[in-house]
Amino acid sequence: MATAEPTPTVQYVSQQYGDNVLQQVGIWEMPQQKGGHWIVYIHGGAWRDPKITHLAFLPTVDQLLSAGRLPPNSIAGFASIDYRLSPHPEHPQDPAATPKSELRQARHPDHIRDVQAALRFLNREHGVKEDKYILVGHSAGATLAMQLLMDPSSRASAHAEEHVPLPAAIVGVSGIYDLVGLDERHDGNYTGFLTSAFGSDRKIWDVASPVNFTGNFQTNWPNAKLAVLAWSREDTLVDEPEIDKMAAKLIKDRLNVSVTKSLTGEHDDVWGGGKQLARLIVLTLAQIRE
Repeated sequence: MATAEPTPTVQYVSQQYGDNVLQQVGIWEMPQQKGGHWIVYIHGGAWRDPKITHLAFLPTVDQLLSAGRLPPNSIAGFASIDYRLSPHPEHPQDPAATPKSELRQARHPDHIRDVQAALRFLNREHGVKEDKYILVGHSAGATLAMQLLMDPSSRASAHAEEHVPLPAAIVGVSGIYDLVGLDERHDGNYTGFLTSAFGSDRKIWDVASPVNFTGNFQTNWPNAKLAVLAWSREDTLVDEPEIDKMAAKLIKDRLNVSVTKSLTGEHDDVWGGGKQLARLIVLTLAQIRE
């Protein structure tokens, strides 16, 4: 079992940003670092897997803090967001016997609303500022990272209550970007978890899919420095059209896009050991700090 303290120089705390037990964020703060970017992570798990939590990011934190990977003062801290989950048939709950604060009954847009609330909390309580963090998402977490830019709050005034600070860069890893297309290419085998998270109306799936965003990502994210999309050819759960369609949309919207298909291993292997995510983050930091 991983521990929450990767090194003595890092201060770890888990804090609630809402009433549900899953509305929490793990924070590894580095108070001795000045002027660096925060790295904020959104885990995957098909919007419903309770076994995947914010601690999934810990191997990556460990990797980044080891072997002198990071230039001095390049990172101010790390945060990993948990969010309310949708029901999972293999992890049933009895609503009559389960406290309301522990229920997993989320449905879109609950997941993205939690990510927004967590980012506001990080901004307010830990100084995670606009353009001073990199947002990393895996699988459904990558979907949520892109959905952040699709929401009207991305265009809200910095002084507005609904304003969410946007990142300098986004790293989408093994992301799900076309809900209907992914399910159709997998012969409907993903209908179960997508219905759990988004309901049965496929029109809602389409509207929620980043590749179908009718707005312009660059317009909603004017200070963007870089969007990184990464995928493994050995991934049997999320196929290549997902990264290709997302890249095409971002390029069409005139964002600076970097695409890599050089990750290795299965869908969850790309984050499991931390090395591959750490390498992507180091490369992204180098590009935005040039």
